[in-house]
Amino acid sequence: MDIKYLTRSKSAGVLAAVSLSLALAGCGQVSSQPQNTTQPSSTSSAESGEKMNQDALLEQRDKLAEKLADSFVQGWIEDGKLHVSTTNEADLQTITDAGAVGQVVAFSNADLREGIAKIMAWQGRQEPAIRSGIYAYSLNPNTGGLTLSVDPEQRDAIETGLKKDKPAGQIPLELKEGNGLATPASTSGN
Repeated sequence: MDIKYLTRSKSAGVLAAVSLSLALAGCGQVSSQPQNTTQPSSTSSAESGEKMNQDALLEQRDKLAEKLADSFVQGWIEDGKLHVSTTNEADLQTITDAGAVGQVVAFSNADLREGIAKIMAWQGRQEPAIRSGIYAYSLNPNTGGLTLSVDPEQRDAIETGLKKDKPAGQIPLELKEGNGLATPASTSGN
């Protein structure tokens, strides 16, 4: 399963990096071989097609986000198709008509962002090892909940604490072992 989470700025950054590396790769090189300017290679053609497809899917995602407004949760590309989650079952036809795959989830984007904030506040009140044990928070398109990247050594303690205290309420949580930079959560706020 190929899942890509895309934002317009991330795509632009990737495109700029690829363009720069391609430009630098040819600098200062002289070739005695004739250059074939009429036939692009199949690799660059495939990459160009994929980039154009991703741009079209991103554009479609933006249009759906605007049209669905608050019921739009997130959009992602999986197996070359745009998938969109919504909190409103009535939106499924609009999503399908736009050529995307729709999924109804229980929690809005705002609910999920609030859940992240509550988990961070909870984390900030924990002992130092747990306070530094969650590296990243992300929306999970498969569960309609959140995925937390955690320190493998603190996984059990974090999982036990989250189940006991339920800082995110009923939002589904998935813990994924990571190897991020240990940075303590803020102790200010909640």
